Amino acid sequence: MDSPQDLRPALGEKANDILSRLSPGEREALLVKGWLSHDARWFMAVATECGLEVTNRVNRIAAHEVGKVEARRIARALLLPHVSGIDDYLVAQEVLIGLLGPDLLDYSVSKVGDDAFQVCVRRCFAFDNATRAGVTDGFGCGIFARITGWLDALGVTYELAPSTEECLRALGQECIHTVALEPVTREAS
Repeated sequence: MDSPQDLRPALGEKANDILSRLSPGEREALLVKGWLSHDARWFMAVATECGLEVTNRVNRIAAHEVGKVEARRIARALLLPHVSGIDDYLVAQEVLIGLLGPDLLDYSVSKVGDDAFQVCVRRCFAFDNATRAGVTDGFGCGIFARITGWLDALGVTYELAPSTEECLRALGQECIHTVALEPVTREAS
């Protein structure tokens, strides 16, 4: 009995021809939109099944952990230098945001001391999506939980104020967080 012919090589060539129609920027935008679609639908499915309080808690845990993984992976891939202070961290943060979705947030960063910086978020995709879904009452922040994952992965000891328990925008406040760094004691692995 003859083995069935593997169609994958020919199909792969055709698929690659079709995919080559996309510029790198278009391909990246589609991937980010796919991630956002998954993120929003995951959030709403868990909120429907388990309630917003559980969803916020699980989302913060997951965002923090993915932040650790992606920061380590990206730092290795780009050969980022060891973070030894605030300036190094801020460059690393911009690299991470620049790769993962620079258009997802409209924000500013400013130093507020030798070892502290402030992030002011004027527009946030997560809050915008929560608003569209009608779930801002009790909505928690997953964005800064992800950033704390980056800080941990890059070996930075820090204090974040205020906490990420609640979305400041959902509370009708400005989204301004301050991160105070302590001296770096370990290298990212």
